[in-house]
Amino acid sequence: DGHPVTEAEALRLLADFGLTVTPCAMAKDESEAVEAAMRIGFPVALKTAGAAHKSDVDGVRLDLADPVALRQAHREMAARLGPRVLVARMVRDRGVEMMLGLRRDPDFGPVVLVGFGGIHAEILKDAAFALPPFDAAEARRLIDRLRLRPLLDGARGAPAADIDALAAAAARFSALAAALGDLVEAIDVNPILALPRGAVAVDALVVARR
Repeated sequence: DGHPVTEAEALRLLADFGLTVTPCAMAKDESEAVEAAMRIGFPVALKTAGAAHKSDVDGVRLDLADPVALRQAHREMAARLGPRVLVARMVRDRGVEMMLGLRRDPDFGPVVLVGFGGIHAEILKDAAFALPPFDAAEARRLIDRLRLRPLLDGARGAPAADIDALAAAAARFSALAAALGDLVEAIDVNPILALPRGAVAVDALVVARR
């Protein structure tokens, strides 16, 4: 119907296809944001719903520990970017920031990418591509092709990431891509945190086809 897909809706879509996502809720004003945070559980992250590239407009606040901190952050953000926000539970484990993406290729149609994510995704450009759908074994082969793959084994004393969980999440994402690939222009799941146990999608963007 042409309306932009909210981040909460995008994460719900991932959950429908079996991915683990961080609990979150959209809120249209300060009181709704506080209610959502009480329901989800502190600490929370607050993200503007007024821009796609939230970090570019300074539209993200992390580790808000209580309602006072949340209200203060919301007021400051609402004054600049409007009152609509997403409230999400903070993932306590650091994990390795990975990304899953869907792009439309003019020849092949939907293509899935698996790679290293976070704020450095554009700089690193460390990703492998495959046509969906694929299984967890194929997802693991994609992950093994990444240049920074050793980071998942635990760099500088960090615990090793749960690559089986990451591969399973990538395979489920590829099923979503195969099912919805003709309806969407792009999907970005960045980051999906590869944790010592499990993999959790923290942020998702869906661009519907015009």
